[in-house]
Amino acid sequence: MFNSQNIKSLTDLRLDPAKITKLASVSDNPVYILNRGKPVSVILDVKVYEELIEKLNDSLDALEMKKFEKKPKKIKDWISHDKLVKKLKLS
Repeated sequence: MFNSQNIKSLTDLRLDPAKITKLASVSDNPVYILNRGKPVSVILDVKVYEELIEKLNDSLDALEMKKFEKKPKKIKDWISHDKLVKKLKLS
């Protein structure tokens, strides 16, 4: 994850922010910003960021679904996917 090419200082960011953002977009890897040797920020290409957010949301949805499936269900609270599709087509 960390390598010398994707680690920059706050000074580097201040002096040439366009170079840092280009580095993130060209390499598809995060650029770590350090302040006095400690990581303070990460710069990602927007495409990579959006993919991460989508994966996170998918994972959260899957967890919610697992929780829902464990709950006791009344017949009216749960319908199959096929029944839902048919119901939506009739609407």
